[in-house]
Amino acid sequence: MHDDGMASHPDEYWEIRRELTPSPNPPVVADGDQRLAVLIDLSESRVASRYRRLRDRLSEFRCLKPTPTDELHLTVKLFDHTPTAATRGGSSSVSPTRIADAVTGIVEDCGPFRIDFPRLNLFPDTVYAEVDDGGRLADLNRALCELPWTTTSDRDARQFIPHLTLGYFTGDEGYDRLIDFLEAHRDPELPPMTVAGISIVAYDLTSNWGSAATTLRTYPL
Repeated sequence: MHDDGMASHPDEYWEIRRELTPSPNPPVVADGDQRLAVLIDLSESRVASRYRRLRDRLSEFRCLKPTPTDELHLTVKLFDHTPTAATRGGSSSVSPTRIADAVTGIVEDCGPFRIDFPRLNLFPDTVYAEVDDGGRLADLNRALCELPWTTTSDRDARQFIPHLTLGYFTGDEGYDRLIDFLEAHRDPELPPMTVAGISIVAYDLTSNWGSAATTLRTYPL
């Protein structure tokens, strides 16, 4: 994840898109390292079905690795959960049970809500679809960040920008062509959806998300 000097509004990177240098940021991990995430799984939604056409277009650009359809998700909050977390960056390992108890209380009064995907946009490390949800994901993220045992990144709390990651930069070859495409096709043509559940997921950082993710618990809204 690219955390340095993150924007706090979607327009900030879009305004300097021609000046940006793609910044692939692969994680440095050890065998057995895991991450826990609170997220919304879109892999079997109408959004995923409609995304396939856009994924094929994005695969034409050598600077980008499109997100596989079965890995589509909206992240609410990431947590470290690794054997070595306590020795890296001051983080501490958080148990799935602790997160589950916290999420239970936070989503207790949270009903289903609608999400729209109005525009394509980019961070230095990803291309994404903007999310219009009336602030619901930001509220959930903020509630999780306020827990005393939670560590936060630059994409949390006040700098949290809800987004659907559609591809990760792998380099800068063909970057200008990609920007031409994004400017001409800002509407991702993804259907609106109703979020009716939130999940806690664990995945192995040394493997692909889709092949290693394990859903620990899902909360109906």
